[in-house]
Amino acid sequence: MKIVLLGLRLGLWAALGFVSAVLIGVAAGSLHWSFDLAAQFLLPAIIVAGGVTLVAAVCRWPVTAGAGLAGVVAAYLTAMPFTSTPAPVAAEAQRFKVLLFNVWFRNGRLADVRRMVEEQNPDIVVFVETTRRIRDELQPLEARYPYRFDCIGMGRCDITIFARSRLTSPAVKSTADPERSPLVQIDTEIAGCKLKLFATHMTRPFPNRPWWAQRAQAEEIAADVGAWPGAKLVLGDFNAAPWGYVMRTIAERGNVSVLTGGGGTWPSALPPQLRIPIDNLLVGPGLSFVSRQVMPKIGSDHLPVVAEIAVTDPGQCG
Repeated sequence: MKIVLLGLRLGLWAALGFVSAVLIGVAAGSLHWSFDLAAQFLLPAIIVAGGVTLVAAVCRWPVTAGAGLAGVVAAYLTAMPFTSTPAPVAAEAQRFKVLLFNVWFRNGRLADVRRMVEEQNPDIVVFVETTRRIRDELQPLEARYPYRFDCIGMGRCDITIFARSRLTSPAVKSTADPERSPLVQIDTEIAGCKLKLFATHMTRPFPNRPWWAQRAQAEEIAADVGAWPGAKLVLGDFNAAPWGYVMRTIAERGNVSVLTGGGGTWPSALPPQLRIPIDNLLVGPGLSFVSRQVMPKIGSDHLPVVAEIAVTDPGQCG
């Protein structure tokens, strides 16, 4: 019995070591890629620390329970700026709705995806990881969305956009990472605001790709986004959480703010508390987020995100 209790206590302290590594990763992600990789697990760290606290309390180990509680508080406070609802926006501001979804190339529930889009009724829909098959099966959405752009067949680009507003001056760039990941730039006017839309599907982090690839790609995308001075919307599957180096780099250097709110988007098979929010939206000058909603699972390992956006400074439009 003593050996079992010793093993349990060591396991709890190992779990707290994981929580500490995550918190250090969030704070020091810019220093080394390994720190940033650990930082991605901030939301699971809250659950792990909570479990340690509960088990230690039951076993009457006050020091371990106290350390677990400190981990819960530290992880929760670290995550809170990114999981809180957006700040209130003036009621008179013009608004529009955007739906972002990494639909998954093997998705077999595309009829349900179409119904979800129809029920949510967004003004712009951006699908990531689309194929020719998916594009063709989503074609009925054109009855609601007269404007469509897709880059299927252009290198590794896998982005499809449906919109109620005209989509003009499209440009597709392959970033310099080993995957040659896509960055789409396109102009539109919605809710009385002319803006630039950037859509991307970033490469995956180490060990799936070289350690430097995602960080270098974030800097490249940030430079392109930052070069546009006015209203802009940046969205996609970034394969990175909003509190990590990748998203912070794009936000700070691109002069954009990330959408906040509760609920991760990947992997969809896990409970909500263990998912990581890697499908993100960001807006630049003149635009503000109103709300964020994570939709139920529909045939993909990602979950769709619906965001309402307000035009808070029309002077930045155009």
